Amino acid sequence: MESKGIKYVKTYNLDNKDKQIIKTLFQNGRYTIAEIAKKTGFRRDSIMYRLKKLQESYVITGFQPIINGPAIGYSNAATILLKIKLTTIEEKNLFIKKLTNISPIVHIATTIGKYDLQLAILYKNTEQLYKIIEEIKILIPNFIIEYEILQIVEEPKFEDVESLVLNDI
Repeated sequence: MESKGIKYVKTYNLDNKDKQIIKTLFQNGRYTIAEIAKKTGFRRDSIMYRLKKLQESYVITGFQPIINGPAIGYSNAATILLKIKLTTIEEKNLFIKKLTNISPIVHIATTIGKYDLQLAILYKNTEQLYKIIEEIKILIPNFIIEYEILQIVEEPKFEDVESLVLNDI
């Protein structure tokens, strides 16, 4: 699967079997079809069919490890909010494409409100944060009108989509 993250598509109605399969994957995303079958009591071919449908419908957009930044030296996280000049869609898209090439930026979202973009970044120290901000500011000169940095100090809840999916089980 190519696309990861949120993709706005037609709503897919999950039934209890879909939810059980997803619940099992939340327990361990590396389970084999046989292990999922054992845990859920469903037939393997049914699980394979349902997983394919969940992927085609963009309910499941990828399988990847969740990396703990501090464990690999990225002990700081921040959100950067950007207000940009909205001259043309092409220029905005070019700016976003350039942002995707800055590796410490781990998430980019278009927003509604005072700011146009939200960036999540992981960085090692204040010097690196400064360099990242300077790199962002020169991607398209005079394109950023305003920005705000929010230092993340704790994450009491992280990506808890599981509760949205499984609340009916």
